[in-house]
Amino acid sequence: MKRYLFIFAVIFTTCTSNLKDDKLLDNSYLNSTESAKLSDEAIDNKPTYEVNFNIENPIECMNIEMEGVYVLHTFPNDNTPKRVYFIVEKRLQLPQLKSSKEKKYMTIGRNFNNDWEIYSPVRICVNRDDILSPLNESEYRVRFTVFEKIPFHYKLNIKCESKITFN
Repeated sequence: MKRYLFIFAVIFTTCTSNLKDDKLLDNSYLNSTESAKLSDEAIDNKPTYEVNFNIENPIECMNIEMEGVYVLHTFPNDNTPKRVYFIVEKRLQLPQLKSSKEKKYMTIGRNFNNDWEIYSPVRICVNRDDILSPLNESEYRVRFTVFEKIPFHYKLNIKCESKITFN
């Protein structure tokens, strides 16, 4: 009997985790750096672009990944993949900052380590012990670069349990 109970528990856990993944919404944003917003801040002293977004409902976690491609304008078109380095930030909305006109952001994730090795997707989750970490209806931004001065196309993909509005 214990063996059947154990097998049932394993099957139930597997099925509920798959149901949780099915609830994730795939929010995508496609654009080119030719029409993207240039950020005021740099990554490793290189210019960066930014995409701002809002989460409609509070969430526990989100997965973020980004792809970049340089499109040669020749015949036939040739697409060259680009390594995109990005930082995910949350806008700080603290009482002492209300009088300031400048927006302040806090880094909550990035897709590279100190040796510039890229990992993807980036999973960002709520830390119950940190009052600044809730993933709520605040403003967020993704700053990114490919460390080259060439225009490229990019796709930002955010998977979470809420709809995302890109600004």
